[in-house]
Amino acid sequence: MTTEPSDRTIILHLLRGAVPERADEISGLWSRYGHAVEVAPSGKGVTMNADASRIRFDTKTIDFFWLLGFSAWRAIEVYSPALVLATVTGMPLDQALNVDTERGQYEFDYRQRVANAQSLIAVEQTADISWPADIPEPTPDRDGLADNQHKAAFDLVALALAFALLHEFRHVMYCADNDAPSTLPEEEIACDTWAREYMTSGLAAYAREHGHHYAQVHQKRAMGMALAAVIIHAMTPTHAHWGNRQYPPIAERLTAMISGYSLPAGSSFWPLTACLLIALMRQENRPLDIVANSNQEMVEILLDRLR
Repeated sequence: MTTEPSDRTIILHLLRGAVPERADEISGLWSRYGHAVEVAPSGKGVTMNADASRIRFDTKTIDFFWLLGFSAWRAIEVYSPALVLATVTGMPLDQALNVDTERGQYEFDYRQRVANAQSLIAVEQTADISWPADIPEPTPDRDGLADNQHKAAFDLVALALAFALLHEFRHVMYCADNDAPSTLPEEEIACDTWAREYMTSGLAAYAREHGHHYAQVHQKRAMGMALAAVIIHAMTPTHAHWGNRQYPPIAERLTAMISGYSLPAGSSFWPLTACLLIALMRQENRPLDIVANSNQEMVEILLDRLR
């Protein structure tokens, strides 16, 4: 008789798979802190939090990561033509967007996708929304996805979810060790920073030992965290975007997750992240009179404009 793995073991395996160079270390920390993993009943809103004794989430929140992640992945097809035009010619981004006459329908479809994903927050169950026909339903079977674009999105969503769970695990550690930063907003940023460093600081040795190119592994992890930033932005209520007693301004969290990567100028991280940030700026009707000579510079300016 086969015994099904516990929720705690499933999450441990996800984290070990996302950060394989630290698999043994993660297992050791999992044993040391002895926290539970609690799958709560799904309900309205988002459930993902932690304290000294457990990490708690519901399946609807996991579905939200999947649906918004697969939807946001399409930002690159919507905004990359204008991004290329702007960075190659020096044209302001808003003008480049207007020149792209084919953008309208793509952007309309993209916004519909994102709105559908965000509607998941307000309902009780995932079954209460209409699941898009061209987005696969959540599955652990990556190889069962026939479309290479879906497989790419699967990888990034898995990394985004791993980042969020590592963030929550850092809360567990702070609570258990009684050494958290003095304010809740500071603790949030510290958890973001720790999760990011945990997913990237051991990459060089891992890439060398397994015959991978360091920049490619680093790029993929960074892209997953950029997607996590967009998902966390969507999970944060609009009234909390400027910060409150519990959370820092959302722009500070995006910066903690996205800025400062030492990736090559030609890395795919830069155009993907620029397109994700352009989508956020367009969603909030913010001005995009930005002149940038590279995708990296565009990302840096967009992050600054989000503050």
